[in-house]
Amino acid sequence: MTTDKLKVFHGLVNYGTQAGLLSEALRKKGVKSISVVTGDKSKRKVDIELLHGGSILSKVVKHTWNNLRKLYWFFAFNTFHFYFGKTLFKNQIDLPFYKMFGKKVVMEYLGNDVRNYADLIYRYKLPQNHPFYVNQKKHDFKTKKRLINEQKYLNHSFCCLPSHFYFAKQFGVQIKNLLPLAINLNNYKYEIKEPLVERLKILHAPTSRAFKGTEIIISAINKLKLKYDFEFKIVEGVTHKELLEEYKTCDIFIDQISVGWYGTAALEAMAFGKTTMAFIDEIYFENIDYSDEIPVINITKQNIVTQIEDLLDDPEQLEDISKKSRLFVEKYHDANNVAELALTYYKQIWKIEANA
Repeated sequence: MTTDKLKVFHGLVNYGTQAGLLSEALRKKGVKSISVVTGDKSKRKVDIELLHGGSILSKVVKHTWNNLRKLYWFFAFNTFHFYFGKTLFKNQIDLPFYKMFGKKVVMEYLGNDVRNYADLIYRYKLPQNHPFYVNQKKHDFKTKKRLINEQKYLNHSFCCLPSHFYFAKQFGVQIKNLLPLAINLNNYKYEIKEPLVERLKILHAPTSRAFKGTEIIISAINKLKLKYDFEFKIVEGVTHKELLEEYKTCDIFIDQISVGWYGTAALEAMAFGKTTMAFIDEIYFENIDYSDEIPVINITKQNIVTQIEDLLDDPEQLEDISKKSRLFVEKYHDANNVAELALTYYKQIWKIEANA
């Protein structure tokens, strides 16, 4: 097979817009690719959203039509890039059939699909209102069972964060490669706010307050408010488009303080050149070779007040951090670069020569 014969299906989850972005970037490289999602309240960029909702009769019709299209895609594509432990059909009943029909399957892990809650609760001493406490034993049991089962059918596996290598090992599973989170930099205009305003604006946008450690962040902010004059805003329940507008107005973005790595929200803020803060667990540095380039300011429960205080005391440093943040995202998280890396791995599993 040659590269021009690759036909890549991305789906059925589009968290962080990864399926939509990579599929689009692959098409720009001349690869036939499509992204499909079951449903998305955030309306992230994707090629096809499967039909859903309506009356009982309408749901039956839509479900039937969706399954017919899934069968068509099964035969029309030869490479399936799945996400979050989901495949074309429920409970992965289709997994054994890809090899039988000469298809290749890769799985990309995005978060809860590979996390070991028991380990994280213990290591990070998470509060009992944290989402990881909910059905912890049930989650870990089901996750381990699925991970071990699907390894028998995968040709390759990716994870979007270096922390996921560690998580998978807790279940006895080895993920093969890191495929960094991707964003489309064309959607993020980089501008340095000049002159630097005296009253800085700090933004926090939690999808889940308990998950992001918002209570700890608010507590730190309240302490700092006693000494400094700055604006603090929490943005919740908005569309992705509205959130992008909020990024543009802030000077400092606080992502999270409880999960150990930076995610899509942090990347988007950095793409706009915003100084970004998040909890980075250095135990995961062993899985990457660019740890010394990460511009994210590492915050913990113990140092969050002093870390923010340092920025408030010396706001002139924000400009330098801004430049480094944008360059970092361009180098490691630009969708075109990530798609090129994915294409390299596709070629490997199909044993396509580099110049083919």
